[in-house]
Amino acid sequence: MQIELAAARILNALGYTDAELSIAIVDDEEMTRLNREYRRIDSTTDVLAFPMLEGEFSDVNPELLGDVVISAPTAHAMSESAHRSFAAVLNLLLVHGILHLIGYDHEVGETAARAMSEKTLELLQLLGYTEEGFGWYFDAVSDLI
Repeated sequence: MQIELAAARILNALGYTDAELSIAIVDDEEMTRLNREYRRIDSTTDVLAFPMLEGEFSDVNPELLGDVVISAPTAHAMSESAHRSFAAVLNLLLVHGILHLIGYDHEVGETAARAMSEKTLELLQLLGYTEEGFGWYFDAVSDLI
């Protein structure tokens, strides 16, 4: 499924039918730069989300959700290690990023992490995936809780 179509389906399911979203697919060098600049972590990561609904100017354009940035090399490595298609992993990371844009945060506690995992699974199923296909991801999330 094309990433633009997947994003539209995800946003519609979440009730953000008029929302704007920017998606960038970058290399690990750019992802490391962004992660270092905005999170003070000097390494790459799979996905970053930059919400526009938070902060001082969040009311300027309430339809603008923000930016989701995905590392293509990291997504590719994830797809190979999990024996999943690259497109499936891109969609997983897209879901993850969009959920961060609308306020989900798995890093603030067990309840929030479970809620984000449940919503992730719901949205992946909407895109035609099964839980079994992403057991590796949900197992990793459970280990962090």
